Parts: sequence; structure tokens; C-alpha cells
Amino acid sequence: MINKPGYNLKAWLEFSKLKIMIPVSLTGFTGYFAFNPHFSSGVFILSFGVLMMAIAASALNQIQEVELDQKMTRTCKRPLPSERITINQALLFFLFNLIIGASAIYYAGNLKALIIGFLTLIWYNGVYTYSKRMTAFAVVPGALTGALPPLIGWVAAGGGVWEKPIVFIQFLIFIGQIPHFWLLILKYGEEYKHAGLPSLTDIFNGIQIKWLTFSWVAASVVAALFLCYFEIIKNPVIIVILIVISGYIIWQFLDLLKNQADNMNYKRYSIFLDSYFLLVLLLLISDKIIS
Repeated sequence: MINKPGYNLKAWLEFSKLKIMIPVSLTGFTGYFAFNPHFSSGVFILSFGVLMMAIAASALNQIQEVELDQKMTRTCKRPLPSERITINQALLFFLFNLIIGASAIYYAGNLKALIIGFLTLIWYNGVYTYSKRMTAFAVVPGALTGALPPLIGWVAAGGGVWEKPIVFIQFLIFIGQIPHFWLLILKYGEEYKHAGLPSLTDIFNGIQIKWLTFSWVAASVVAALFLCYFEIIKNPVIIVILIVISGYIIWQFLDLLKNQADNMNYKRYSIFLDSYFLLVLLLLISDKIIS
């Protein structure tokens, strides 16, 4: 077995963070499909381009934060801090994905979509990555990064930047990312402090962070239901399904408030939250297919 850096396929898959990046690609698909609800080659090429640019941004972020990752138990075994991949290899990987991703977005869409793609990368790697070192609330402006891929898809399909459907889809995704980060803080807040990063645990206690998380989850549910109220989702059956799963996620996070155990399974709540947003996107896509 070859142990030289860069020769481990598992390390490259881990470095790519595909479990996170594929949902990002799905938001690009959703934005495109919401404007042009047809299974064309364009929507798949665009989604691939968003995936590759998202991987590029993540790779650059890991390069930027390798020293911080070395200080935290949660991240010290990632490919760069564990030296399974070298910095130079990571830089080449970043450039490769960036070029392929940008080319696919431009090919499937237009120059405006490509510009938004680069703005997303600049905001993530140039603003959010460094703001985490200055404030415990960096996730709030940082969440804008996740709200831009659906706009890339929408604009690539021919939509305008400020049209109502895409604004509300972006709002949903923007709001929904924030409670996911609060859950991470509940579990890993002390590690963030150990690495020298500002942590919400310096400002609030555990119960207060749970209430903050629940408030943002409730806001996310309201944002999802806005899609029905403003007739972005129109099919009655899909609206009922969305209401039911929205009620279920609220019920699950009420349990988070009641659970006072020190060894809580916060990953369980993250899975619930991720699953909820995945279902909302699939319901939105399904509504466009039916319509």
C-alpha cells in the first residue's frame, strides 16, 4: 500500500467533502429548475459546475485553516493537518476544480452566473473564513455563501437577480444554515476556544444556545412556508406534505430544549435539520415537475 501524500483515494474524497458539496450542488440545480423546469443537459452541467466550484472553495478554505485544524480534535485528522495530502497538491486540486467548475457554469449559463460564482468564492474564502477569527457570529454573514448557489442556477437559466421566487428560495437557505452551526457550537464550542477562535459559549450558556438554535429553526420553518404563501410552491398535496414535515421538525427541536443531558447526541438533530432542507428542496422540484 502506497503511503506517500496524495496517493490515498480516501483522503481525496474526504478532502472534497462530497457529503456537504452535493447538497450545495442540489441548491444550484433547484435554482435552475425553478426557473426552467425541464431535465435538460444545461441543468446537469450547471449543477456539476456548482459542485466543482464548491469543492474548490472548500479546498482553499482547508488550506487557509490548516493550522487551526491542527489544534482541534474534530479536525486534526483531516487530510491536510494529518499530512495525507500536501499543501501544493491541495492548491493544484483547488485550481483544477475552480477551472472546471467555472467553465461548466459559463457553458451552461452565462457570464452573470459565472460572476456570481466567483463572488460566492470570494465571500466564503475572503470574508467568512477570516471573520471566524474575529467574531462568534461570523456564521450569519457567512450563511450568504450558501444562499448564492441557487441564484447561480436561476440566473444561468435566464432569471433575474431580484425576482421573487429566487429571493425567497435564497432566504430559506440563508436562514437554514445558521442553526446547523449553533448545533456544532453546542458540541464543539470548547474546541473552538482551544484553537483561539471566538465561541458562542463565551457569550451564552448551553440552555441559551439551545433556545437560539430553536429560534433559528422556527425561522427556517417560516421561511419554508413562505414558499407556499407566495405561491412558489402551488400543488395542494405538496403544501400539505411541507406543513406536516415542518411541524415534525419543530416537534423534534422542542425535544432539544427539554433534553438537559450532558452527552446529548447533537448529530441526531443535525441529521433532522439536513433532512428537512433536503425534503423542502425535493418538494420544490416536485412541485415544478407537476406544474
